[in-house]
Amino acid sequence: MAKQQTTKSIYDFIYLDIDRIHSYYAQLMDGVPNQKTSSSREQKDFTYKVTAGPRDILHTEGIKGDSKEESLDQLMDMHHVLPRDMINLLDEYNLISKKLAANNLGRLVMIQGLINFADFETLGKNSDNALDAHRQLNQEAGEEFSDEEESNMKTVFNVINAYPIGVQATMQVNSGTTQHAWMALDKKYLTSAHLVSALKHKTLSSEEFVVLGILDAIPDRFVKEDAKDLEKFKGNLVKANPFFHALFSMSDAYKEIIGRPDDFYGITPISIFRVMRAKIEN
Repeated sequence: MAKQQTTKSIYDFIYLDIDRIHSYYAQLMDGVPNQKTSSSREQKDFTYKVTAGPRDILHTEGIKGDSKEESLDQLMDMHHVLPRDMINLLDEYNLISKKLAANNLGRLVMIQGLINFADFETLGKNSDNALDAHRQLNQEAGEEFSDEEESNMKTVFNVINAYPIGVQATMQVNSGTTQHAWMALDKKYLTSAHLVSALKHKTLSSEEFVVLGILDAIPDRFVKEDAKDLEKFKGNLVKANPFFHALFSMSDAYKEIIGRPDDFYGITPISIFRVMRAKIEN
């Protein structure tokens, strides 16, 4: 028999780094289960009439009680259960921080807020159409689309086409203060059509999403001293090999045009999901 459900919510995952999920689960539980057996038992009590004597002739009736135990064993696939189980385990082991802060750099964080997806791969493939659409919008608004602006946009599209990671996400974090997070996404871990979000919403999603990931970059205002050391290190590399000058220039251009904004936190996402809760009865 099916057991009574006590779950008050389910997670709708739209991004799952399943390799990391398996790795973390295995480290905490000494392995990753593929299946589990669920057993349930139910005791049934019932009554029935007992007839003494031939039917339809003079007879008497009595009530007799009985009981029966039913059991059911189910073999369950763990594949879709692991992500939620892993999140619960990480939380039980106090391995998740619930806030963005400089002192959480290098730790797992879980944040919640409004999200936006940007598909640079699709945008790059349709750069000519995007330019035509932008030009038309400017004309309808009575604004000039200068040659310089068009040239700048073409430069951006060239950078986008050469960018190895085609999807990004930004989040406005629900933390009581103004905080933003930036993420690069691997398309193979996307479980939902992210472009639908762009078609539904102008900028940010209407509902809140949850991101579990590794906080691996913090706003530049927190790393002033480290930045000095980094510039010194870069200078030494350039002196040793001039090739590094071109490499750093290219990296800086990528970062400036389509990378993490200076005042955003940077996260390597493990999962992105929304929480769908049970109906509240009035």
